[in-house]
Amino acid sequence: MSDSRSAYFEAFASIMKITLRDNDATDEEKSFLQHFGRKLGVTSAEYFELIDDDMYMKYEITAPYMYNQRLESLFKITQIVDGDNLPKATKEKWLNRMAIAIGFDPSNVKYVIGKSLDMFNANKNLTLDDFKDGIKNIMM
Repeated sequence: MSDSRSAYFEAFASIMKITLRDNDATDEEKSFLQHFGRKLGVTSAEYFELIDDDMYMKYEITAPYMYNQRLESLFKITQIVDGDNLPKATKEKWLNRMAIAIGFDPSNVKYVIGKSLDMFNANKNLTLDDFKDGIKNIMM
């Protein structure tokens, strides 16, 4: 990673790839993607660098190997998404894409995302440990 790039540039490139690769992202999702990038500290110049000529497609999507790493990634993403004033259906659709890409079983994603959003709605100060416990409990 170049020293002049944002700390989350490559991670954001992967998120962009997940969102845009199937060419079925809505305008609302594309707008949210740009907003999400700003929240991660990705500059407008970096955003357009990635979007121009589909440069984001050059970045690998590497799902975390360990289940706890997947939970940590989902926690961070859900924390950002939940903090935005988006319709629940939009949050769910976007989080479903992210959860599958970071390695959650597609047959369980609906439940994991539902539980994730429910926990954040119930407790805006949700800790990572409480989040992990809550998700692990639905998987049993």
